Amino acid sequence: MSLALLAPLGLAALAALALPLLIHLVRRLELQTTPFAALRWISERVRPQRRLRFERLWLLLLRLVLLAALALLLARPVWNGDAQPARSWGVVAPGVALGDARAAVGAGEAEWHWLAPGFPRTDEAPPSSTVAVASLLRELDAELPSAAKLAVVVPEQLGGLDGERPRLSRAVDWRSVPARAPEAASWSNAAPIRLAVRYAPESADSLRYLRAAVAAWNQREAGRYAFDAQPAEVPLAETTTWLVWLAPPAPALTQWLDRGGTALVAGRADAGGEPLWRDASGRVLARQSSDGAGRTIALAGALTPADLPPLLDADFPDRLRAAFAGAPPAPDRAPAAVAAPRVDERIAASAAQSPANARPLDAWLAWLIAGLFLLERIVAMRIGGPAAEGPRARAAKDAGGTRAQESPT
Repeated sequence: MSLALLAPLGLAALAALALPLLIHLVRRLELQTTPFAALRWISERVRPQRRLRFERLWLLLLRLVLLAALALLLARPVWNGDAQPARSWGVVAPGVALGDARAAVGAGEAEWHWLAPGFPRTDEAPPSSTVAVASLLRELDAELPSAAKLAVVVPEQLGGLDGERPRLSRAVDWRSVPARAPEAASWSNAAPIRLAVRYAPESADSLRYLRAAVAAWNQREAGRYAFDAQPAEVPLAETTTWLVWLAPPAPALTQWLDRGGTALVAGRADAGGEPLWRDASGRVLARQSSDGAGRTIALAGALTPADLPPLLDADFPDRLRAAFAGAPPAPDRAPAAVAAPRVDERIAASAAQSPANARPLDAWLAWLIAGLFLLERIVAMRIGGPAAEGPRARAAKDAGGTRAQESPT
């Protein structure tokens, strides 16, 4: 057991202890001389001796202790108790049957938890969707005591990974079993999509290119995409997902963007934003930018092959689909064997130096400071009031003698 300080620089506030010492030295006593007749018989050669002393010593000590407690609070003390025996943890990733996990790790006393947010125990329902496996492993490694052993059972095909192999502070008993992690939701298996096109009469020839793009989408995902082409004055349906606006700006377009929709508009050569499409020479053909709560895909020219050469390319349906929905999510699946965590020496050293079983003492110190402050006020008022006048001082006053009158500090 020991006491540690998380912010030792807070002890620099102890320099404030000089303040009450200074106050008690400067304002020791304010003396008033009251002459009376017996003074004529006292020789002038007898001079009073001066010495350094503190008045109201108890009040001074209370103030010093109060300031010291405040400085200690700024240093954030913690109490390191006896380390509790660390139990082993067995963690099961989604997609793995609990019986297979126990058989893979073997018999032994361990706490079994799901690899899911909050790390629920395995007696609760298993998670039904994919989880951020790599991120959860780092979180669990940071929360467990450094002496705890960790066994992780994952499917052979593991999802929820990121761009870096997990680096932990401890060696992990990494086991994989024949299973597959749940599939993550992707833009290829979501809800039906309705593409609405609102056009002016002079832009009607552009509809065939959009109709062909939607037909190409439906070849891959039959029946998922609906094509709604109407003149510009026709209101948008409530089920509209994406909008292509081939007409002059109108309130309907502004309202759509204000609701957070995505719209492709043509003839916006002066539009700003991030370049989205370029031609072979590098000229920007389309830009995308935030517009209100929504997003605008602005074509520099019209939706025609002359102004937009990629319109005739075989991959234009995919480029249009990606422009509306964004790029597909980055791959997050890999064989479990290549995703096994590795020990990072720097993380391990940092975990070894961190205080284990540390209990903060902030609350206790706050109560102590409050009590000291209340006690200091009580002592200061009693010393400075009439009750502080001793019997000798009262007798001297009654006799008309000289009295040193004190001013409360």
